[in-house]
Amino acid sequence: MKRILKTGALIALIVLTGATAFAAEKAQTIPPEHLANYWLLVSGTARQANVPNNGRNLDAPTCAAVSYIVEKDGSTSNIELKKLVPDGDLGKVAIGIVRDMQFVAAPQNAGKTPVYTYVVMPFNLPSATSTNPAEQTQRKQVLDACKLEGFGGKEMVIPVR
Repeated sequence: MKRILKTGALIALIVLTGATAFAAEKAQTIPPEHLANYWLLVSGTARQANVPNNGRNLDAPTCAAVSYIVEKDGSTSNIELKKLVPDGDLGKVAIGIVRDMQFVAAPQNAGKTPVYTYVVMPFNLPSATSTNPAEQTQRKQVLDACKLEGFGGKEMVIPVR
């Protein structure tokens, strides 16, 4: 009986120790506009997006919201397409772009805290610098459809060319 109790106590200790280690590595959820307080996108890592030649809604004005974790080494993980408006085949492109992103810790993130955030990617939208009011309205309507709840704040948009 004592041996069973000791084994049970040992298992409980292992589980608690593992849970504590897991909690210490858990990513902090932040809104996209605060990402630069933790991590900076390394210049030169953005590759040409691999857009398929044919598929659904490849030419439609689209936004994709992709969530991800920036790990301690600056790589991305847990990449998930959360929204794609309208539905189509550009989601695969958005996931590929986030998969290729590489970050370096911001000066105030010396401990390299992992963060969970998201990015909104516009496809086939007028330029953010357009002065045409109709184009700006269209851009805002499409991008607003990809805002995600649970992160706080407003979305950060990374233009895709």
